Amino acid sequence: MTLLAPHRRAVTEVDAEALIKEAKRLRRRRWMRAGLVVVLAAAVSGLGLALSRTTTGHAVSGSKGTSPATGDVATTGSIVSPKTPGALAVGPSGALYVVDGGRDQILRRLSDGRFRVVAGNGKSGFSGDGGQAVDAEIRGASGIAVAKNGTVYFADEGNGRVREILPDGIIETVAGGGTVPLGSKPVPALSASFGGPSSLFGLAIAPNGELYIGTSAVYRLNSSGMLVWVVGSAARDLNKGFNGIYSNPAFQIDFAPALQLAFDGKGDLLVAGGPGFGLYERTATGKLRFLENDRSDGNLRGSLAAAPDGTVVLAGEARFHPSGSIAPIAAHGLRTVLGAHNEFISGEGVAVAPNGGIYLDADAGWFSSASAIVEISPNGHVSTLWKS
Repeated sequence: MTLLAPHRRAVTEVDAEALIKEAKRLRRRRWMRAGLVVVLAAAVSGLGLALSRTTTGHAVSGSKGTSPATGDVATTGSIVSPKTPGALAVGPSGALYVVDGGRDQILRRLSDGRFRVVAGNGKSGFSGDGGQAVDAEIRGASGIAVAKNGTVYFADEGNGRVREILPDGIIETVAGGGTVPLGSKPVPALSASFGGPSSLFGLAIAPNGELYIGTSAVYRLNSSGMLVWVVGSAARDLNKGFNGIYSNPAFQIDFAPALQLAFDGKGDLLVAGGPGFGLYERTATGKLRFLENDRSDGNLRGSLAAAPDGTVVLAGEARFHPSGSIAPIAAHGLRTVLGAHNEFISGEGVAVAPNGGIYLDADAGWFSSASAIVEISPNGHVSTLWKS
């Protein structure tokens, strides 16, 4: 598939009336698309074709007094083949980490191309805090981020928690699992409730080492162990106050949901999701700018990854520059990765290596179970790291 330049709109403090109309139109289209998926899934099913030890929250750079490391999480996990790869992240050593929803595990790609389990015993559930991550139970992990000291953070979505895998391989909960609803006031991270399963999405680490968490809004986990509201209204109802969704500052926006997060070279936060399932930027002044809407080819898909050069990669297909421009990424051979007759759709996973190479999770669309993890080299050459 030839990579398409994203639908570009001027980067301005948003025109509320026009964008509200556009958001409504895109939301209706997304709902219709989702409805068709449900119908198709039901039809396929009918044909028989077949789906603790905790710690206070903290800034993640050098957490628990450990000095910054360049290695990876210690693990005794098994060598496995991925089943359903999703979110991706790159560690300080350049190793690729993979959230595998099909296994309820977190994997790391080794230098020889194999994948080793970093967390999860393969059973869907919740257990293991305070022990080795490979012995823990995970349920429906989603977002992932890796700190400078090698600590891996992931959204244990089905358990309503954000958990960390420390460099020594120990797993702990750093946010969620409590009963206190999130809102405009800071909440102790371990007392917080993210609103139940399927409510956690992207994670990102800020330049100052704080962890940012995407849910129905965006929160940062500060060094005092508090979740602080930064983007979104924290309202569960998207229609509540809809006419004000483009107000400033950013925390007045009803986001629902913040799918993925990344910081650009200026330290501004990019958020994929929200009204219109588009791309937004929270500036240093605390305002929210609309950058682009859901692309006509459906491939924005909430995938963001910070690159070493200060840009942010969008779904492996375009690149956001801190200046505000968005340009397509050249890739040679991407269409043939999943076979000539399959549609290549970038999934929820994208990550950027220290050398600028792009890792991408992809699938073949609604009518095929084919999926792959690919690498786009800095010169645009595409290679397949794994394929189902």
